Amino acid sequence: MLRIIRFVGFFSFAFLLTTPVLAQKSSRSKLEEKRIALKKEINKIKTYLDNTKKKERNLSNEVKDLNQKINIRKDLITTISDEILSISDEIAKNSKEIRLLQDELDALKEEYTQLIYKSYKNKSEDNRLLFLLSSDSFFQGFQRFQYMKQYTQYRKTHGDSIQHKAIKLSVMNDSLAVKKITKNNLIDEKKYEQEKIVVEKTKQEVLVKKYQNKKHKYQSQINKKQGEERKLTQQIEKLIRGAIKKSGTSTKGFALTPAAKILADKFTANKGKLPWPVEKGLVTVRFGKQSDPLDSSLKIESSGVRIATNENAKARAVFDGKVMDIHKNPQNGSLAVMVQHGNYITVYANLENTFISKGDLIKTKQSLGKIHTDKVTGKTILKFQVWKDVTKQNPSSWVYKM
Repeated sequence: MLRIIRFVGFFSFAFLLTTPVLAQKSSRSKLEEKRIALKKEINKIKTYLDNTKKKERNLSNEVKDLNQKINIRKDLITTISDEILSISDEIAKNSKEIRLLQDELDALKEEYTQLIYKSYKNKSEDNRLLFLLSSDSFFQGFQRFQYMKQYTQYRKTHGDSIQHKAIKLSVMNDSLAVKKITKNNLIDEKKYEQEKIVVEKTKQEVLVKKYQNKKHKYQSQINKKQGEERKLTQQIEKLIRGAIKKSGTSTKGFALTPAAKILADKFTANKGKLPWPVEKGLVTVRFGKQSDPLDSSLKIESSGVRIATNENAKARAVFDGKVMDIHKNPQNGSLAVMVQHGNYITVYANLENTFISKGDLIKTKQSLGKIHTDKVTGKTILKFQVWKDVTKQNPSSWVYKM
């Protein structure tokens, strides 16, 4: 009975010991996933922004791109630091478990040595037979026989337990060695990222000095871009209001048919799950009002998001719908495809050409047109917007992991 209580007590202790370790592993797995994702983001910046063939350098874009890279790298360094701390805790816990297991193994070996010694002293067949024959009754003899069987089995179980703990100890030692190697690799990776960020910050300081010398020119560039953004948004809103009026209502929302209502409900149900409007890309400008990276007094208003992608990349529909309109920007000749999903509209602007026509029914991920590549900056940027009736939506709330 005492042996059972001790076994249950040990099992409970082992469970309590391993539970936080499992939680720690889960936490570190999330940190590892985040680290890998951030490294992918940095690689995207290199692919879509740094490696473009620039004929002319744009101070605004250079600073914005560099700031984005620095911010991601800062986040990466923090994540690596957290991962190093997490793995250090795992190493400490593993080391403690190994010490406990080694103590248990030593105790088992000592006990097993005593068992073997006692068994050796009583190994004679005459001793065993005498032990049985000296019984006072047949029942006592049977009990003694059963005891001898149980004793033999106990020795075997004891030996198996030693072997099992020895294997477990070996596995844990190997695991500890792997963790230490992983930790050292992370330390090296952190050092590399810290060196890179020093170089990038130095470059950032140089660009800021350049800005001070060209402040008025830069501000005029920003104002021009903001003016283009506002005009595009106004043109899109005007087209949406016209479509609402044609749907047979004077309110600020579409009059929906039963089929359109079902489509709108499906679109709503997929909030946060919609695919990206490009196969591969990186968000360079997010939705809403934000400070300019060079001058915090300048505010940038974005009606959607801007996504950098590969040259010759195609815009694709994020959901089933119908082409409501194809708008040509009178300022630069680029095209914007507007796809209607009930009372929701998705806009794919800055296209060079289109593969569809007004009124076409569109399927999710269907190619809509080729995205324009700027001959000056060498960048391929899609301007993507989401509207609900005449209200602008944050695309990042709708598209998966945007």
